[in-house]
Amino acid sequence: MKKIVFILLLSVASAFAFEELNMDNFESKIKGKNVIIDFYAVWCPPCKVLNNKLEEYDIVKPDNVTIYKINIDDQPLITKKFGITRLPSLVYFQDGKAVKTKIGIQSVDELESNANSIFN
Repeated sequence: MKKIVFILLLSVASAFAFEELNMDNFESKIKGKNVIIDFYAVWCPPCKVLNNKLEEYDIVKPDNVTIYKINIDDQPLITKKFGITRLPSLVYFQDGKAVKTKIGIQSVDELESNANSIFN
């Protein structure tokens, strides 16, 4: 019984996890979409706070917005390409092109407002 509960908990937690991008899938995942990419590091406490806010925003965000994550330690080339030097950083993409970067923790209202102003 404990194993079943544990498996259920893992499946629920993974349902709210955002897909990680890498050099192989980056271009194909963002092309033709409105995308927010969270550049983060596992050792970054503010990144964890922003992740919680992104999970809350994910519940209310429009269907035409997709959220992905990039671990800066695992993907240094993508991180360098977009000039990420401070964490946490969100980069907003429209049809494969970076259109805005926001640095720091943002509230759900700020995430919603930024997405509305960028993607509408």
